[in-house]
Amino acid sequence: MSEIGRLQSKTARLGGYRVLLAAALLFHLSLLVSWRVGFWNGYTFDSTATAGRRGWDFYALYQAGHNVLTDISIYQSDNDKIDVVVPLYTPYRYLPLPAVTLGVLSNLVSPLWAFRLWVAAVEVVLLACAYLSWRLGGGGRRGVLLAALWLCFTPFYLELYLGQFTLVQAALIFGMMLLSARPAMGARFHAIWAASLLWKQNTGLFLPLYLRLKQWRALFLVGAAVVALSAPYFLFYPDALPAFLGNFSSGQPAPNLGNLGVRQFLYSVTSALAPAMSPQAHTLLQNGWVALVVVVGLWLTWRDRRPDIVLHLCFWTTTYFLIYHQVWEHHYLLLLPVFVLLYHRTGSWVVLLLYALVAIWTPYRLIDPQGIAAIHGPMRWIPLEPRIVDVLYHASKAVPALALWGYCLSLIRRTHLLPAEHMP
Repeated sequence: MSEIGRLQSKTARLGGYRVLLAAALLFHLSLLVSWRVGFWNGYTFDSTATAGRRGWDFYALYQAGHNVLTDISIYQSDNDKIDVVVPLYTPYRYLPLPAVTLGVLSNLVSPLWAFRLWVAAVEVVLLACAYLSWRLGGGGRRGVLLAALWLCFTPFYLELYLGQFTLVQAALIFGMMLLSARPAMGARFHAIWAASLLWKQNTGLFLPLYLRLKQWRALFLVGAAVVALSAPYFLFYPDALPAFLGNFSSGQPAPNLGNLGVRQFLYSVTSALAPAMSPQAHTLLQNGWVALVVVVGLWLTWRDRRPDIVLHLCFWTTTYFLIYHQVWEHHYLLLLPVFVLLYHRTGSWVVLLLYALVAIWTPYRLIDPQGIAAIHGPMRWIPLEPRIVDVLYHASKAVPALALWGYCLSLIRRTHLLPAEHMP
């Protein structure tokens, strides 16, 4: 092929990727428009069950900020004991810092305007991540594809709808991945980890990597920062700490259509196969599953002779979906930096396939085309019938997450592990 022919072929391929980016932007725009008018609401359980009433999670932060201003615990959600200033909300679940900073600041404007500004801020964060991904890919075809991964992700719709905070956490994880450099991790890396722990606590799963790399000083400084910015509040409001820690208690496994984690999928499968299984047996099985996953992760991290920080961040981020008891659809935004970095590293079609399975809508629209969940509240806690439908519904996100975890494990295992006798 002549030089002109090769140039024309390259231009044509790049043109195809530009069409992909345009389509991604158009779909992303539809998510933003639907945030206002609601035509995508029927495609997720949470937006259907809440009957199109937006902002539940953001208003929890706003109300917590108002509680700070009225000298009431941010974890108090009894309407008879607080001055309710929002149209709806869920109980506040995070460490005190977001409530006493962003929550208080939000109270400078009305709840609705604060919600609008938060949605705008989340959109800016997503576009910044897409731009950084484009740069990571060096522009061109790879860069366009990496940027498009951020724009076509349907769980982002629930992030907007609920006014959630998961995308910020995903951006912090993405920042850690971009800053990571073997063998040392810089001060900015540690600072971002501390910020993520104060924002949402799921990045506590990065602790085994820090231990494996013997980052004792960083562990001390990060731990001290988290304690210093949290402990005074808990000392001032003694009842606040048990309320916060209660978020980590799973209780007995039960049906839940909004929960799309691997543990809920496991419960759905075992309930279908053994309908008479006792709650105690379900709990024992779930605890055993969590123990198994954690032990495998600890073994993998410890046995890695030359830990690749990015791969281990990907692995432990994905582990969250296997072990946490409540995984909502918007939580899957945490997998976006994993997909971006893994595809950047490997260029594998497997990564793109798993991304596509997580990125598309769940089959909820097929299950409840009339939106019955909007008028029948108990539907959240009733398994779908026949049970195979319940299993398939919960598998829609959980199985790709489980496969992604296995993919990360295999990447680390086949490239970096040594026999036991060679371990330091």
